[in-house]
Amino acid sequence: MSQFIAGRSTLRPSPRTTRSVALVALAALSALGACSGDEVIDPPFRDTISPRVQVGKGNTVADTVLSMTVTATDNIGLKRVRVVLAGGVSATYDTVMTSAVTTLTVNVNIKVPTNAPLGATVNARAIATDGAGNLSDTARVVLTVGNLEPPQAVVTSPVTGSPVVSGKSLVLSISGKARYKVRTLGYEIVGAYNIKDSVSYGNPLRDSLAVLDTLVVPDTVKGQLVTVTPFITDSLNQRVLGTPVQYAVQSPANATTVPVVRTGVANRLEVTDTVFVEATDPVGISVLGYEVRALTGQLLVADSITSTGGFSTLVRTFRSRLPVSVFPTLVTVSGFARNANGRRDVARFTSGALRLDTAAVVAGYTSPLPSGGQVADAFYFPRTDRIYLSNIERNWLEVYNMADSTFRAPIAVGSRPWGIAPWPRNRDGVMGDTLLIANSGGTNISYVDLRAGTTGREVFRYALPNIVAFSITTVRSQTSDQLITQRTLYDFSDRPQYLAATCSGNNAPGSPCQDVIAVYSTTPTPGQSMPFPNQGTIRWENLTQRSSHFFFEQAIGQSEGRSDTLEVYRYAAAGFGSDSLLVPYRQQVPNGNGGTFPYSIVVRLDRLAFRDTTFVRGSGNFRRAVFGEGGSVLGSRAMTYDATTGMDSLPPVPVIDRGISRPLDVTDFIANTFSRVQGVGVNFDGELNAVKGDSTYLFDRTLRLQGILQSRPSGGGLDFHPLNTGVNSTLRSRLAFIASSEPVIDVFDTYCYRKIAAIPIRDPIIGPVRATIRPNGQLVLVGATIRGVTVVALPDNFTTTCQ
Repeated sequence: MSQFIAGRSTLRPSPRTTRSVALVALAALSALGACSGDEVIDPPFRDTISPRVQVGKGNTVADTVLSMTVTATDNIGLKRVRVVLAGGVSATYDTVMTSAVTTLTVNVNIKVPTNAPLGATVNARAIATDGAGNLSDTARVVLTVGNLEPPQAVVTSPVTGSPVVSGKSLVLSISGKARYKVRTLGYEIVGAYNIKDSVSYGNPLRDSLAVLDTLVVPDTVKGQLVTVTPFITDSLNQRVLGTPVQYAVQSPANATTVPVVRTGVANRLEVTDTVFVEATDPVGISVLGYEVRALTGQLLVADSITSTGGFSTLVRTFRSRLPVSVFPTLVTVSGFARNANGRRDVARFTSGALRLDTAAVVAGYTSPLPSGGQVADAFYFPRTDRIYLSNIERNWLEVYNMADSTFRAPIAVGSRPWGIAPWPRNRDGVMGDTLLIANSGGTNISYVDLRAGTTGREVFRYALPNIVAFSITTVRSQTSDQLITQRTLYDFSDRPQYLAATCSGNNAPGSPCQDVIAVYSTTPTPGQSMPFPNQGTIRWENLTQRSSHFFFEQAIGQSEGRSDTLEVYRYAAAGFGSDSLLVPYRQQVPNGNGGTFPYSIVVRLDRLAFRDTTFVRGSGNFRRAVFGEGGSVLGSRAMTYDATTGMDSLPPVPVIDRGISRPLDVTDFIANTFSRVQGVGVNFDGELNAVKGDSTYLFDRTLRLQGILQSRPSGGGLDFHPLNTGVNSTLRSRLAFIASSEPVIDVFDTYCYRKIAAIPIRDPIIGPVRATIRPNGQLVLVGATIRGVTVVALPDNFTTTCQ
């Protein structure tokens, strides 16, 4: 324990001064002696005013010092200021004044012992004494070793000074945070009555929490003050008191208050949305509700709840159902309340003016994810009438039931699920009861059986192979000056990202699928071989034959000044297929005259990989897929794939997939668009594709640009009408639905390239977009927003002036 004593000084009075003081004392004694009886009366000039003291954190200093600023005042003179530290560090600072001092400000720096643990809480208490012996209230401040932020507990509601009525319930709102997690959060009351309450938490502990507690003020407490002091205990069992708040207790009969009403409503309301209303009155709230009116004043809907009036604060989030079918429609929302004495009031501004919140009623219904997270992809399955969403942060599929707009039990899958695709059955778009899930946190694809369990169950994981590429070129040796063959390894990430399901077989409508082929992009990592860090690839995996293909066709050609011959190996994982040479370095091909000629694949290395994130979508008939290169730069590539064209059979080992876009078509697409890609779409038969960037570019299966839709750039996706087929579909299905940076869904004609409608919704779509038709014929759009999943029932009566 360290002690600091201020220097003392002594003032010696002169003889004349001494004589004057003695005469004054003698006169005072004579006056006292004239009083009869034994009663002792304090002199009228006795000091009864207590000093005041404040303590706060000092200026930023070294981590080895605890710094405080202490300020003390007194009307006549301070005698002593004492600071006591307890907890992680024990110390005392003590100063005694030897002369008349009415104001004192001192910076106190306490050296931290070397054995004090980092982050330990130190409670500092300061108290001042004046010359008459009056003591100040105790001032407190919490410090931590290392000058880290100490645990904090705060009473957030009601604010200090708020009136409280005896016999009523007071709702306390307390928040706390601690660097070393919150173990206990509570409060204690002293004054008119004493009570203590707290909530203890178990693992996993959190670093911040908020609690609500209902406190009943006894009937016997009237005309007094109660002091509520919050406290917090962290995982190191360090207990810290927060700032006390005081409330004056009144009798219900004497209270003349009216309710204070507060409403909370979004600027954009869905037909089924929430309206928050809170009312506070010391007498107690007996009725709480809200009204929604048209701008003309017509009442559209109202709702309220009743209470016994025992609670001084009543809070309710109402679920509204607005009778509105035209979007957007402007309305006003107002909250109201009545207290236990029968006094009624409505929501007001601080100035006292009536508060009417104006909101626009928009289309759609938004449901937050039950456990939070982030949606990467979504898929609607007609036979279950459910939407399945990959939640990459929770490692499961969210299951959204369309019939009652509720989430059901999620389906656990692999690590960081991303893309979703159905199991193909035939060219009419009929699906099996299995969903394929690309697990971007692993190197596998989950099979989910939708018939198992209550919502579905993962029944199988397909292990994707390790595919390794090599470039082989001839260089001159630096030591021997001879020409040598140099073989360079390129190891890419094998983790799947976006996924589309295709199948081989006849192209006629209704034809059954043969081999099921999953086409996917990969999740890049910084650890990939140079010059490909953070670049992905595109591949397909024949799930039926358990064979693979590495997309290189877009890179075929020779770079300036060098020639790189490609070689690609497949290394099977967990027995799925076999090790194989996908692209041999050199093959001998018969020339028809009894001889052979060498056959190799030469590529431009800079075009072999793709930027993160590369989008993939499959057509509804499972024949084709479209790819859009991600990234935040211009000049992104787009490609298409047809699962029915097969491999080029010229060499003994077929290596070129004829269904992949030709390299010349890929570069021509860049020249025609030169845009960044924010999403891709494909219509039912794959004859028309879309890439969303600064605008939306429509192109056919050969990558020939068809037209541009003047959409707005955003992080959201797009989709075609589920029945959109060919380059020029029928009039009612010739539509594309595109997310916007604004809270709207833009509807475009995909043949005349005009925007024909804008559907207002509550929040902008920031994730995937899926359009589908439910079994009842309802056209529905599903999109991921910042608040969760938005489902919009669309009218099927869009019209266009272009025939």
